Amino acid sequence: MHERVGVIDAEYGTETFSTDDDDPAASWYEYLQQRQGSVRLAFGAGFRSDAYAQNVGQFQVVRFTSGALDYQRSRRNVQCDGDNSYRLLIPLQGHFKFEQGDSREVFHPGRICFFHWGRPLWMTHTETISALIMTVPEKSIDSARAENASLALDEKRPLVRALEAQVRMLVEAEGWTAADFSVAFFSALTLLDGALNPSPAIKSGKRAIDAERARRLIENHANDPRVTPETIAAMLCIGERTLYKVLKRAGYLSPGALLRTIRVERAHRRLSLALPVDMDRIAFEEGFPSTRRFREAYREHYGQTPAQMREQLFGSGPEGSPVDRHLVDGRAR
Repeated sequence: MHERVGVIDAEYGTETFSTDDDDPAASWYEYLQQRQGSVRLAFGAGFRSDAYAQNVGQFQVVRFTSGALDYQRSRRNVQCDGDNSYRLLIPLQGHFKFEQGDSREVFHPGRICFFHWGRPLWMTHTETISALIMTVPEKSIDSARAENASLALDEKRPLVRALEAQVRMLVEAEGWTAADFSVAFFSALTLLDGALNPSPAIKSGKRAIDAERARRLIENHANDPRVTPETIAAMLCIGERTLYKVLKRAGYLSPGALLRTIRVERAHRRLSLALPVDMDRIAFEEGFPSTRRFREAYREHYGQTPAQMREQLFGSGPEGSPVDRHLVDGRAR
């Protein structure tokens, strides 16, 4: 009997906003509180703003235009929200300054800003700007890469340009359903995760080449539960200890850990779509010997169960019940 994971109640939603003519500052502050979180604002003369938001659960992207303004997110704001997600900010028009920690950058169209919403920040612009801001849910990308990422993404990399195009498409395309939007949004997250990798090039040398061959073999065969580190070593005609060493020298995880990580991250992508899913089928198709082993690996990797992750992303199901209510501690009820 297959273990069905919850009915998704999340819907694709849109919202159009314009500042109130009588009190534009107060209305923009209230809108930001609702859509992004706590901030402190200092408004320029004649301030006006508008926004267009799209979302499926926590998958949100907003296109906005704003008059001259100073944004500050203090430690107190951060503590009040308890939000450890990230944001991707793509300028469409105008220039703005942005600071977080020791990093200070000037952004304009063509330069993409990536920052942690769970840390203090400061942003200012003395002219009207337009931009896209995409919410990057916690644990939706590699945490180590995100933690060490630069404030400005490398605009020379084709992957960064592809990321910008994907986020623009989310806003510009019409006819979205919840399922389609979540697929396209997760594609943007995958591009972002790749763009945060600071060393995408293959290093030279025989051992480095062996490491890349091993990584590709693991990726290609990870969905086969029969594949083990010993299997991969045999495919490469090297010993298992040598396989461990070449992967370690290249900065990769151990063979077994790399297999588990690839499997669990692929399963996570499927679970991050706004559709009912079959846990047993996902576990089997992504190379886990059992659903129990998959849940254990998932909890170890993401710090929560698949059911908890889906509830966090997509909210509650019918009649206010959690999305995956019939899964308690990973057991069907």
